[in-house]
Amino acid sequence: MPAQTALDFPIENHNHVWKNELFGFLNQIIDRILEIPMEKIEDFAKIVFNHKSEIIGQLTLGLIKKQFGHFFEQEYCDCPVCGKTIKYHANNVKRKVEILGGGFELLRPYFYCRKCKKGFYPLDEALGLASSPKQYDIQDVEAWLSSELPYKTAEETYERTTGNPLSNGHMHETTNKIAERLEITDVCPTKAEIEQAINEISDNSFRRPVMMLAIDGAHAPTRPAPSPRKGKRGKGEWKEVKGFRLYLINGKRIVHLISWHQVQNDRKLAADLQTIAEAGLIPEDKVRLCVIGDGADWIWNRTAELFPTAKVVLDFWHCSEHLHETANAQFGKGTPEAMELVETSLTRLFDNDLDNVIAELESISPSSATAEEKIRGVIGYLLKHEQGVNYGKAKRGGYQIGSGAIESANKFIAHVRLKRSGAWWYPSHANNILKLRCAKYNGTYDRIIKKHIEFDRQETYPSATSIHCKNL
Repeated sequence: MPAQTALDFPIENHNHVWKNELFGFLNQIIDRILEIPMEKIEDFAKIVFNHKSEIIGQLTLGLIKKQFGHFFEQEYCDCPVCGKTIKYHANNVKRKVEILGGGFELLRPYFYCRKCKKGFYPLDEALGLASSPKQYDIQDVEAWLSSELPYKTAEETYERTTGNPLSNGHMHETTNKIAERLEITDVCPTKAEIEQAINEISDNSFRRPVMMLAIDGAHAPTRPAPSPRKGKRGKGEWKEVKGFRLYLINGKRIVHLISWHQVQNDRKLAADLQTIAEAGLIPEDKVRLCVIGDGADWIWNRTAELFPTAKVVLDFWHCSEHLHETANAQFGKGTPEAMELVETSLTRLFDNDLDNVIAELESISPSSATAEEKIRGVIGYLLKHEQGVNYGKAKRGGYQIGSGAIESANKFIAHVRLKRSGAWWYPSHANNILKLRCAKYNGTYDRIIKKHIEFDRQETYPSATSIHCKNL
């Protein structure tokens, strides 16, 4: 004889009201489902999926009643402000609660302290309900999808995968609420995590691992705030997303640590770098720090102030580009003479022989005014970055000489989400999306969601400490 399940027993045999209610509901759902024709696997899957929200919601409600049943019948409660014992003001006050994949209605007592002029729901606080009907598991997914997809597409994706509607306007609001309070240290690994990564990659090596600090800027389409989501938005403007990426190198091993990108100026970027340095996330005593970037003055001016002893590398591709432009202006693009000048110069730079590179450039008789300007410019460029063009020495030291890592981060974190067709962002909203994307890449997304939950609960229940249930 097959074993009996809970549904095989008469409901009246169950000792708890919450079980009676739940099993009664499940019986009704099953009876309703059995009336629907089902032939193929997709029929069965669709029917269960269409009833998923009800089933999950009622099961959740049943478990809540089991754990917090006394709150549903609560008559008296201490005011969380003054401590006075008061009787409920109204009973069975309805609230809609939506969780990921389901939903239900809570009927619970409401208390109001006339002395403090404060109303509260003890059950809401006991459960830690969000201020929004949509609870934190939904908010987590809202922000996750919105950081990857246009809001309309995120809305459609959510409904298609969960079976429940969710407006893109709510996604937009929730995403910005979660991200707006985040600081750079919130989206970065902790000092202990950084040190652990350093220890793991060191692997008893005779020298400290290299920590690369790659810095660059990208551009994002912005619009003036405030402006309507629909209709004329004012003149757009391309603003620079300045960012950096920190990663470790030991031989062929590369370990990503931190990416941080924001629509900001170089002073704010420098302040962010100083913040993480003071937090111990750039331990110069445990690594060989190397700054790499292109020829932009803002990069080198700021990093020289913050990390005066760091190794510096001028991105090899940018250096090569300047030499190619000079050779092409002098000899013609693709000519043997142009190729020879570039290859000779780069070879000498790998041999740490900048002096002969400069001497050869100075010996050239310019073929035109443009060529003369290019030759003067590249000489000044190389002399300005003389500490960063010793590429052979850098390679032997285990440093990278190309900025592909930060170029990749620019595309992955900024371009993929911000440069959508027709997208023009408030800078603050663009920065919120960038924070979330950096947190994902840094492995701290779950941590920032936890922080959002803590913030929201503190704001929702600011004066509550511990609400006691009293049935006197």
